[in-house]
Amino acid sequence: AKCRTDVGQLPPDSLPSLRDSLMNHLTSVSTSSGGGNRAIVTRLAMASAALAVQMSWFSVIEDVLSGVLGITLGGGGDSKVNVDAMIPTRPELVPAALELFKLLPEETCSDRLILEDDMLRNQFGRRLEDSSGMLMAFLLRTAKTNAERGPAAEDLTITENVLHTLHSWVRYVRFHPRMLEGSPLVEWNFHVLADPRYEGDCYEAAVDVVVEILRAFPSDYPENERLVHGVIPLAMALGRPEAGGPLRSALASADEDQLRGYCRIFTEMGESYMSLIMCPRDLNQAALVDLVLDCSAIPDKEIASITLHFWYRFVSWLEDLEPYEFRDHKTNDFANQLLRLLTICTSLMRYPPDIDSLTEDRVEDIYRDRYYVSDTVEDCCRLLGGHVVLQNLGAQLQEECNRVSALPGERQLAEWHGIEACLFAIRAVARYIPDDENAVVPFVMKMIPQLPPNVTQLRETANLTVGQYALWLDAHIDLLQPLLPYLAQGLQMQVPQCASSAAVAIKHLCESCNKQMSLGEPVLDLYDGIIAAQLLQQAGASGGGVLNLKDELEVLEGACKAVSRQLRQGGIGADKITEFINRIVQPVGSRLTAFAAPDNGAGPKQATAEIERLTVIIRFLEPPRAAEPNQTAAAAQQTAKVEFTKEIMLQFWPLLDAISQKHSRDINLAEKLCRLHKHAIRGCGPGAYRPMLEPLRTQLVRNFSQSHLSPYLYCASICIAEYGRDPDLIPMLMTLFNDLSVAIFAALKSPADFTAHPDVVEEFFFLAARTMAHCPEPLVLNPLLHSLLQCAAVGMKMDHRDANSGILTFLENTISYGLSLSPTTASGAEKQAVRQALEQAVVAEGQPIVINLAQALLGDLPAYRLDNERGSIAGVLFKLNELCPQLLMQW
Repeated sequence: AKCRTDVGQLPPDSLPSLRDSLMNHLTSVSTSSGGGNRAIVTRLAMASAALAVQMSWFSVIEDVLSGVLGITLGGGGDSKVNVDAMIPTRPELVPAALELFKLLPEETCSDRLILEDDMLRNQFGRRLEDSSGMLMAFLLRTAKTNAERGPAAEDLTITENVLHTLHSWVRYVRFHPRMLEGSPLVEWNFHVLADPRYEGDCYEAAVDVVVEILRAFPSDYPENERLVHGVIPLAMALGRPEAGGPLRSALASADEDQLRGYCRIFTEMGESYMSLIMCPRDLNQAALVDLVLDCSAIPDKEIASITLHFWYRFVSWLEDLEPYEFRDHKTNDFANQLLRLLTICTSLMRYPPDIDSLTEDRVEDIYRDRYYVSDTVEDCCRLLGGHVVLQNLGAQLQEECNRVSALPGERQLAEWHGIEACLFAIRAVARYIPDDENAVVPFVMKMIPQLPPNVTQLRETANLTVGQYALWLDAHIDLLQPLLPYLAQGLQMQVPQCASSAAVAIKHLCESCNKQMSLGEPVLDLYDGIIAAQLLQQAGASGGGVLNLKDELEVLEGACKAVSRQLRQGGIGADKITEFINRIVQPVGSRLTAFAAPDNGAGPKQATAEIERLTVIIRFLEPPRAAEPNQTAAAAQQTAKVEFTKEIMLQFWPLLDAISQKHSRDINLAEKLCRLHKHAIRGCGPGAYRPMLEPLRTQLVRNFSQSHLSPYLYCASICIAEYGRDPDLIPMLMTLFNDLSVAIFAALKSPADFTAHPDVVEEFFFLAARTMAHCPEPLVLNPLLHSLLQCAAVGMKMDHRDANSGILTFLENTISYGLSLSPTTASGAEKQAVRQALEQAVVAEGQPIVINLAQALLGDLPAYRLDNERGSIAGVLFKLNELCPQLLMQW
């Protein structure tokens, strides 16, 4: 560590002696009994490598080869090195030299190496490039000498060290590809991969070298062409199709380590040589794509998933080919591979047989990997067309159904994994399937109600598949009707995945189905049943079938959308419209009335649920309205929406206010109540909601003063954003801001109070920032501005990302407004007064803020937002420099 960070504290003339001392210790430890302690050798080599960069020991390679190993180096430069002459007189020091040579590039590129001048790093890197030929010759000589000992006497540790050193240089040193063109060192590396004697760490090191060569020298660059053409036959030989080939042997023996290595090589080769795969010339590119397919088909899904990024790039390249005729030609060339890929993908998406006994983390990993694979299936649709992919997946599903049906009855229930995987893949391609598809989708939709009802994963996928094909089902109403009872049954299952997926599917159907059948009344009946089950449970009756709130809200959203669409279609009388709306709204009103009663003992959780239901109704229920003369249907519908939202809010306002007072300190209820107001304001429009603004102001100030809960501040900032530019409302909004500020300053009396309430600090300063953005003049003229800046100076010391963001946004908005009040633009006495007030506040309170910003840059205070489009340290300092440059420098 000292050689990495503290060398600058030593006199320069002492560094050579330190280097010599380190090298003496390295050689001494390396020649001790047993080859020395490997950990100590590594630490000494690491220190020597770091010191070499620090003191610009540019001749380190030559000095170690000649001075330590005793190799006689001939003249003529790096390219004239005689490999056969590089025989060390002290071979016992070769492992130590290899360790040092391996660490030199790593230390050069390490972020942990602290240099006084970073140019030293670049200079040393260039000298390593100049020495790469000598290093490659030494590695080749060492590998040959070690191999000449014969299989019995060969030191595999030396082999491994050579490979690690080569990997380090290929990865970190930007030498020219000619260093490896035709090099026996590359051929020897592939020999290690193919020889079964080299296993374990040696094999892994050889894989790392090949992968790094492929990554460092892709086919995109002309200067790599000779090396690429040299590597291709060596790599393809690993995958030769005959039974004795290395990849085939690994597949036959199911050796996971070898399979992972070959999978990495062929996948990296495909990605690095993608330009050759896509070039117009016939280079037998299909052979490489087939090898990646073989890797994708490896039974171990963790290994097979290594190839997924290749397929993403493969499809992306094909899609980007120009002109269209050439792209179509290449797509046809690889059609067989893409179709085979689909079969492999469905295999990769199969759940493991023991899925029910796996840990939650492992199941989440499986879910994630399945979605990655489904993305690959979707990619194939863009090339082959949705109908081709669906036909392929449908054939796989039919084959799997036939296989399972041929099994004895007692085994069929356990063999659901293949059917589920096919359904999952078919679900992934739904948006590429036209409404008139009449071969595969009808078979799928007829099959779903016949599937085993109690297999959780199968039922979840079946439910979601129905939802994804909602548009298709809208055109095939005969197949939709049997599916509705199936989904309704799924809602009643006591398995969260089944109920959630059924609720989502119902919502999708309600959003899409309106051509031949309206789902308004059926889904409303279903929702009535959900409410009835809840009432029975609250009354103490036994039984299941009660949805959790999240799933119930999905169904409610679907019911609102379906009813709204049905009502808009016309042909329904006013009484029927009122009945529909009351069936949705009245149960919520009845329960809110009960919960608001002073003697009702229900907790805040139940009241919060009703507020969430009311929010869904306000957002998604849209009663119809006949268009008036000279009014479009859309305008009439918007008018109806505004009137409905306003009526609901006025009707429920006393209940909501009473509940908010009854449970004033429940933050979850406060969040949902403020969210309701936000959607009501935006649903009504600021004009229609205006009569309720004063009661809302009163409610927010009262509730926040009692509870100090941050959601009330967020709701106030919504009011500022919506009404802040209305001159008639600015006095009321400033009263709101002043009253909330007084309550906050009373609560935040010390730095400890800031730390204890970071969410309040965050929302308060975002509220102040919006106030400064929408109605700045009254805020600047308010003596409160000084207190805000003082409060900001204290809050900046908090170690909290979001609170820091709110404070910086407020400060940047404040200074931006000051810049807009330049002497040329701030004409008139009123503007001049505003400008003077702002300047006085900045002069009086700015110094602690600037000191905090400087300390954040130095690392003494949190610096979460160094640069950002909205609210950052750089933004505040830049604008302060524009506003008052001399004062900023003085501070």
